[in-house]
Amino acid sequence: MKTVQVFAIDEATRELLTADEKVDYVICDAVEHLINSGVITSDDEGVFFQRQLEYIQAQSYDVLYPELKGRGLLALNTEGGEGINVITYRSYDKRGETAIIAGKATDLPRGDISGKEYSTSVRTLGNAFGYSRQELASAKVTGLPLEARKAEAVRKSYEEKVNQIIFFGSAENNLQGFFDGPSGAPALTSTRTVVAQASAGANVRWRGLKTPDEIIADLTTACVQMYESTKQLFRPNEIWMSVANKQLLMNTPRSLQSDTSIMNWFLANNDFISSADQIKDINEVKGIYPTVNDAGAGTITGAFDEDQASGEGFTVVANAADNMRVREPFPYMHLPVQYKGLEFEINCYGRFAGVEMIRPGAVEHWIGI
Repeated sequence: MKTVQVFAIDEATRELLTADEKVDYVICDAVEHLINSGVITSDDEGVFFQRQLEYIQAQSYDVLYPELKGRGLLALNTEGGEGINVITYRSYDKRGETAIIAGKATDLPRGDISGKEYSTSVRTLGNAFGYSRQELASAKVTGLPLEARKAEAVRKSYEEKVNQIIFFGSAENNLQGFFDGPSGAPALTSTRTVVAQASAGANVRWRGLKTPDEIIADLTTACVQMYESTKQLFRPNEIWMSVANKQLLMNTPRSLQSDTSIMNWFLANNDFISSADQIKDINEVKGIYPTVNDAGAGTITGAFDEDQASGEGFTVVANAADNMRVREPFPYMHLPVQYKGLEFEINCYGRFAGVEMIRPGAVEHWIGI
């Protein structure tokens, strides 16, 4: 690496602070190589280019994409590092029996543990962006920064792929998602139940014959079933549904004589979900559930429909890092700049392993709404 004297830059305005003393600045190996090989004409141009790339990298990492909710829904674990190819985790079950025995008994019942081992692959996700020599020269002459939207575009592309894997996995790459994944993925063993029919007729749809009371009953039953069927091991703390279904809960009155919505009444009168923020409206769950007819009949064991062309439902979750988490052993990064043809290319990549569904009993899907 090479150290040179340069003017400092105001990070807010990107202007040179020429009235201040020069400061030491370290040119990285990649840019120094471009200078020494004549691709970049001087230390001055090298400093300009390296500072621009540093700024672009920081800016692209700061960009937020609120429509991609996968990362924000589940805990993130980055253990492992760049070199691992498989992540293995174990799920144990304790078994034992105690009996009333005679004082000299020798055949005491034994306790033991059993467990299953699950493996998920770690895959490399990558893309790139670049600038031509002409773009670099023009930026330096005019004092304008290099285009940051190129870096933003590839970062968004990366996050879109990560988001898709978090929800649906990738069966062909042995990556597990929250809703789907390769054969044998724990996510596929989560309970699926069709909601109850309306009392006024054989219809399970929220927008069919169901009254607000019956919609509230669906939500309440779903929360209670998880808590009861798991012997109070899993206490539901979130409900995931589509934007339209959450809006239905928010905008439909409890009754014609009430100014309380379905959601407000439910939040005030159940033991599990107390805030509207715990009911997550998620674009990706619209139309993904197995299709049933109006009466609730149909096959509910099929795959979730990533193309969003099937049925509606909601999912009750006991969300905690010990139950499920996203694994990203090596977060997305920009590699050192390379010169190819007449272009400076910046390759970017990360290592991603999908979702570890450690305890699928902490997830229950309700179908048919």
